[in-house]
Amino acid sequence: MRAHIWLSSACAALALAACGRSADAPPADFGPVAGTLFGCPSVEGVYAWPPVAGAYSRGKYPTNRPPWEDGKPVPIHGSAMQIWVKEKGGSALWFRARTVNPAIAAGTPVSGGWSFAEYHRGQWVCKESMLEMASEEIGPQSNFGGTGARRSFRLARLKDGGLAVGIRTVAHGGKDALWSYEGHSVGEYDAPDRQFWSWSKLARTGPGDREPGSAGAP
Repeated sequence: MRAHIWLSSACAALALAACGRSADAPPADFGPVAGTLFGCPSVEGVYAWPPVAGAYSRGKYPTNRPPWEDGKPVPIHGSAMQIWVKEKGGSALWFRARTVNPAIAAGTPVSGGWSFAEYHRGQWVCKESMLEMASEEIGPQSNFGGTGARRSFRLARLKDGGLAVGIRTVAHGGKDALWSYEGHSVGEYDAPDRQFWSWSKLARTGPGDREPGSAGAP
């Protein structure tokens, strides 16, 4: 029988992943988060792409969408990159990324070639030792359903020095029904927003107080 029942309580009875959700904190296998008692965590540093764990780690690139959709927190345009995060006196956060040139020896002074993204202090808040960027409307997303979606990200400094980057997509405007059969539905109602997380762990390769030299070959 092709008729089926959809109840709003069903989602609560299933595992979170089955309801299109994942944790809003870094996965346990990333290691512990470096806690802060007051203020925002420092995320300044130089990090390596691809991630060493989580989404987009080597051999785990999804085929249906690019890494870090919408270029947040910074556009990714190569298979091996340096990511430089610079804090500007607590008022701004700069993200830069450039492709690694394997022909240049590691540590060689190199300038330029960076993509750039800047976030101002009014765009983020600090929660649970993580920095959370405000969400932005990005329109309908075929991968997530609904009539629209919002996207944001979280940053967490890990105790081993790595950086956890969580991309959150919240799909809204979806519909469910109490009963449906061959394209017909009864009891249609507004579905709750659906939240999707994608976490990546970047290894730290150096401090971020000055422009780094070449990372060398991956």
